[in-house]
Amino acid sequence: MDRWPSTDEDVGVVGADTGISGAGVVGVTGTGVTGAPGVSAPGIGAAGVGVAGVGVAERASPARGRGRPGPYRVVVADDADGLRELLCLLFDTEPDFTVVGRATNGAEAVEVVSRTGPDLVLLDVAMPVLDGIGALPRVRRAAPEAHVVIFTGFSGGSLREQVLALGADELMEKDLSTGVLLDRLRQMCRRPRPL
Repeated sequence: MDRWPSTDEDVGVVGADTGISGAGVVGVTGTGVTGAPGVSAPGIGAAGVGVAGVGVAERASPARGRGRPGPYRVVVADDADGLRELLCLLFDTEPDFTVVGRATNGAEAVEVVSRTGPDLVLLDVAMPVLDGIGALPRVRRAAPEAHVVIFTGFSGGSLREQVLALGADELMEKDLSTGVLLDRLRQMCRRPRPL
């Protein structure tokens, strides 16, 4: 998979409920990348995928998140169900990341971040109830030490300036390759966040 799909139309989701216990199969249309618990697929990893703790590979050489042992704790907030689940699958196949929460809108993101205390938050801009820009200052107050990345399909210098002024650590576009995305997030997580 070279880039992340931007919309639900770009993402194929099959199954009764992909949000719990890995019941469904998630894939990106036209790429041949799919995942189901305990099933390996190109781009997903030989150990299978981990959704809600099912089929997660053993974590080797854990990194440190905010001075505590173990992988970096991640919250993913995006209203596109398929994309959100693909991001979670990607993180769960990496030994130095673990997904501790998912949100479908900005209000949920604030609640999940408050409850889980993550090291990293990926926050979409265009979401219902409360968009990412509205949620950003609240997420920042709920987890001041977390790295917050606005992950969006929109681009533009003014948006970048706006989200950085509101407390985001970075704006990353959804068209990044998975390797580049993970590398940039790892580099960010390794640096302490100035408070």
